[in-house]
Amino acid sequence: MHIDERPASWRSTVNAEQASLFVMLARELIQTYTKCSNISLSQWFELPEYNRFLVGAYACGFVCRDFAPMSNFEDYNSWPRKYLSDCPFKTLRHWLHSLIRSERWAFPYSSPIQEAIRNEILQIVLDRLERDDSLRKPM
Repeated sequence: MHIDERPASWRSTVNAEQASLFVMLARELIQTYTKCSNISLSQWFELPEYNRFLVGAYACGFVCRDFAPMSNFEDYNSWPRKYLSDCPFKTLRHWLHSLIRSERWAFPYSSPIQEAIRNEILQIVLDRLERDDSLRKPM
């Protein structure tokens, strides 16, 4: 057995602990953003919470090697309650994957993650991951 350098597959299960850790890392980033929302983009990219969030997204299985970019990602961002409030887990995971990958593509010119926090889109997803039992596999 070895350490795999590739991100998880969308077919890989995300266990409850991975989801909880990801939510904690994301909430930590949101809290930091709330305290210092007027920082520059370069300062944003240097935040330890930002880097932990990115690494955590990969480690917790929310960035997948076999997901294509979400074709209607902008629609989800424009109407998050319509699209993200009751979609299945695979769709939430795909949206998070697209968010993280768009962050990589936008670097260092903008931050889709920062925009998702400012517009409270990420919070909608986190609330679902924390509280929505329909996302959990029945026992």
